[in-house]
Amino acid sequence: MAESFRTTGIRCVIVTPESTVLDTHARGVILPLEDGQLGVAPGHAPLIGRLGAGEVRITTAEGDAGSRRVFVEGGFVEVGHGTVTVITQRAVTAEKIDLAKARTTLAEISVRKATGDEAIDTKLREQAAARAVVRIAERSR
Repeated sequence: MAESFRTTGIRCVIVTPESTVLDTHARGVILPLEDGQLGVAPGHAPLIGRLGAGEVRITTAEGDAGSRRVFVEGGFVEVGHGTVTVITQRAVTAEKIDLAKARTTLAEISVRKATGDEAIDTKLREQAAARAVVRIAERSR
């Protein structure tokens, strides 16, 4: 059974507490971990990782033309048995991102004042997430 996943691809499921955002078949998945990126292809060893904010890129059987992009903000990923499962609080597919609104949000966060270590850390995390949303929206156009 494991051989069939190596030859046919992997299943990628992205869920939030409210819904299943994406459930698709893929050739590969690239995920934003807290400490870098993780690429998963058929036959990848099982693992559990902590997600950062950023882009999940799913390459379907059609290659780059068939790539899907999804913004996720934190959570966990589980890889195992031919499946990549992403559990996150927030996930937005690239098609649903309003680029103008994303740019406005980034600009608002950038000009907001932050005083104290905790407020500065929060602002930097929000700014990085907003940049990722803008980048995903621009790449999907």
